[in-house]
Amino acid sequence: MNATEEGRSCRFLSSLGAIHRCPDPAHREGFCRFHFEAFLQGEVLPNGQLNERLFDQHRRREINYHGVPPGLASPTAPTPQR
Repeated sequence: MNATEEGRSCRFLSSLGAIHRCPDPAHREGFCRFHFEAFLQGEVLPNGQLNERLFDQHRRREINYHGVPPGLASPTAPTPQR
């Protein structure tokens, strides 16, 4: 799947208590560049969810909060790096 089609956004689903999709443009396999790299590392599952076997809490937060608008992020969320 070539997800560089215009108008498509990343299909990663955040687990922040409500369904929130990353708003970044899709790059490959329906994921933005950041979440695609996490997918390649096995940190994100093919269905767009965070892998429950990822135990590093800092990395989990980094993946979960990537692309989340500042108003939805918690005080413990890592600072977004784009």
